[in-house]
Amino acid sequence: MATLKQIAENLHVNVSTVSRALNGSSSISEEMQVRIRNEAEKIGYTLKGIGGRYSPEWNMAGVIVAEVWSEYYAKIVHLAQEKFAQRGYSTMIQITNFDHSNLYSAIKVMKSIRVKCLLIVMDDEEKISKDIMDMIHKSGLAVMLVTSKYFEMIDVDCIHTSEMSGIVMGVQHLIDQGYKRIGFIGEAMTENRHSIFRDVMQENMPNWKPQYIAVGRERGALGGYLRMKELLGLDPRPDAVFASYDLMAIGAIHAIREAGLKVPQDVAVLGFDNITESAYVEGGITTIASPCEDMIAIAINVLMKRVQSRAGALQQISLQPKLIVRKTT
Repeated sequence: MATLKQIAENLHVNVSTVSRALNGSSSISEEMQVRIRNEAEKIGYTLKGIGGRYSPEWNMAGVIVAEVWSEYYAKIVHLAQEKFAQRGYSTMIQITNFDHSNLYSAIKVMKSIRVKCLLIVMDDEEKISKDIMDMIHKSGLAVMLVTSKYFEMIDVDCIHTSEMSGIVMGVQHLIDQGYKRIGFIGEAMTENRHSIFRDVMQENMPNWKPQYIAVGRERGALGGYLRMKELLGLDPRPDAVFASYDLMAIGAIHAIREAGLKVPQDVAVLGFDNITESAYVEGGITTIASPCEDMIAIAINVLMKRVQSRAGALQQISLQPKLIVRKTT
């Protein structure tokens, strides 16, 4: 069985240097860490856990997500764990709380425990900055990004659901149903959907008024409730609202009902993501369904191939969402 001493002798360094490098110590240069890890893998001495326990059978995949309180992210984590387990991998989860420095640290942690591959689920607010890309490349890991949109000139595999297509579908549905004053409610973490909605409305309804957009700090159902109350205070009020995601749609429906109005007779509501609850609120919320299961299955399939070989062409994969029409429109 390969040992720390054997690695040290092969590279002409101290055993303590090898140990610190394999545990991601900042006292060892990036160049030396790469050399030591490459030698460890070469002789079948692979990290199994923190504290110096190693085994050539170690199969660990990393998943980094912004949060897990919402069904969307929780579902992605569940699907990823399930798909990785089918391939014989255990899963390590890191949560960033939408913080750039936490994302950087999470990648560094995954590098230090030597996962074999890494799935990073990016949010609108998390930027793919140079330091993040540098850390990804320094990690030496097979990486797949799940993003909210297409990114040009990025040298790592990516997959995303086309929010542009989903919002175009939703807006066109509302227009086809005869709605004239279409509003939008969102929050800071949904800036991409807000931006796309504005562009789509300006292109399809030249007389549309931007005053029908309400974006605030509060998230989830509370955010939807508060933003909808703002829109209901306008004269004339919107006759339809596109919520940036389903939990906000649920809050919006509560505000509409509280004002003594009916859905969809007075105000129609459309959401995004197709969470479980959306099928059971107000007879079912019309929503845009993201193909989460297909997205994660494809992402992990690409990752597994990348673990075996880094030589293949990088991929930017775009999936199409689906409009699900229910009672709220």
